[in-house]
Amino acid sequence: MRLKDHAVVITGAGGGIGRAIAHAFAGEGAAVVVADLAEAADAAADDIRRSGGRAVAVRADVSRSADMRALAERSVREFGGLDGLVTCAGLGLSGLLLDQDEEEWTRVVDVNLNGTYRAIRAALPQMMAQGRGRIITIASVLGKMGGYGFVSAYVASKHGVVGLTRALAAELGSQGFPGITVNAICPGYVRAGMGVAMQSTKAGPISGTEIFERYYKRLVPQRRMIEAEEIAHAAVFLALPESAGITGQALNVDGGFVMS
Repeated sequence: MRLKDHAVVITGAGGGIGRAIAHAFAGEGAAVVVADLAEAADAAADDIRRSGGRAVAVRADVSRSADMRALAERSVREFGGLDGLVTCAGLGLSGLLLDQDEEEWTRVVDVNLNGTYRAIRAALPQMMAQGRGRIITIASVLGKMGGYGFVSAYVASKHGVVGLTRALAAELGSQGFPGITVNAICPGYVRAGMGVAMQSTKAGPISGTEIFERYYKRLVPQRRMIEAEEIAHAAVFLALPESAGITGQALNVDGGFVMS
């Protein structure tokens, strides 16, 4: 129970990577605010409570600043504080740049980058008042490279998330808040992640696993996909007191796909 007495807000926690992160934090003793658009948030929180953990579900949209403020307020009211924030809500739409209209581009950037900003902006005042906190953004290895075609909006938004993470880490340190760390996790090709959804959309009936096996496996030194639970373990690591000296970093969890 390494995170006993910690309260953590997790956006996009209803499924995939976000749900795995919520379960991992609860398993370490943290009280979790499970936030998502859909009923999946209720199911995830129910699972945690049935396992003996502490969790509340909140329907929240990262495109609404008021919803993000409500998450921070719920954490303080329900659990007495806000020690961690994991921004996991994300959206990926595949397609060539010239085939995407401005509305689609704006939607991806608004969820992935602006949604991360809104969640952080809502959580920071409480963390600053406490003098401590852990902010963990879920970016992507595509936030460090040009991608593999037909995902320009997603790539641009994730580069923005990595940049925001680094800039905020520097800002908080320089403003006298060394107890608040800000780090990104950059997943590679995750079995239950956004990459599978995007690739499956483009490839029609071909599953994400088949696409990985056919096209990308040879590019990954470990020759395997990443499991959502591996991203969750990395998030827990960054939230631990022992990780206090780690800030402004973008940690790849990708089987060696991107070595930077």
